[in-house]
Amino acid sequence: MAELDFYQKDMEKIQKKLLSKIEKVLAGLEVLDDAGLAQAFQQIDFVDDLTKLGFPALLKKVKGSYDKQVVKSFDLLTAAQRTKQTVTAVTAIEILSILDLTTISSGVTRYANELKTAMFRGLLTGQSSANIMAGITETYGVGKVLSSKQQVALLNDSFARFARTTTAKLFEDVPEQKFEYVGPNDEVTRDVCVATLEMQGEGMTIAEIEAEAPVSFADGGGFNCRHEWIPV
Repeated sequence: MAELDFYQKDMEKIQKKLLSKIEKVLAGLEVLDDAGLAQAFQQIDFVDDLTKLGFPALLKKVKGSYDKQVVKSFDLLTAAQRTKQTVTAVTAIEILSILDLTTISSGVTRYANELKTAMFRGLLTGQSSANIMAGITETYGVGKVLSSKQQVALLNDSFARFARTTTAKLFEDVPEQKFEYVGPNDEVTRDVCVATLEMQGEGMTIAEIEAEAPVSFADGGGFNCRHEWIPV
């Protein structure tokens, strides 16, 4: 299953540029009194800075991956099955994509606001710019929060669930269709996934999967599952 391999590297580049800008901004803010800091707080907008530094372009790349996954799912359908697809089904898939992208955007907004709060809290309590920057880098730096391993795992999990859900949605009017569970079988594969890989025979319908398989169709074997269902 395709993953958002580019995300972490691209986000780290954006974070690095933002932190460099914050370091320069701190030098000018450190000499202000409380009134000046209050005014600066109203003027500084790290959400806007992230936009200028390329976050929309990264979000567009993520959207491109979702679009490619939808095309991949449509390609699993026969010509006859494609003609039966309803506007409702296509719209539902688009909504699922938008929901995931909205979650990513809201996370970036939260990150920017937390950064701003951390910076001004340090200034208002008399910390040096060096100490403030050290704290920001430790908590919000490259490889933290938006580009952390945990965040990348969450994004990949959302993407994988989207892919499996899209397949289920496109085949919901073909109840007789059977599917095969495919993916790696290695030292980190969950027991439920191994069991499903070994039990399926000539494939199972979605109803059979939900009733008999150790895993579900949409969720696979659980968080960050690397497997998908392919029609046979």
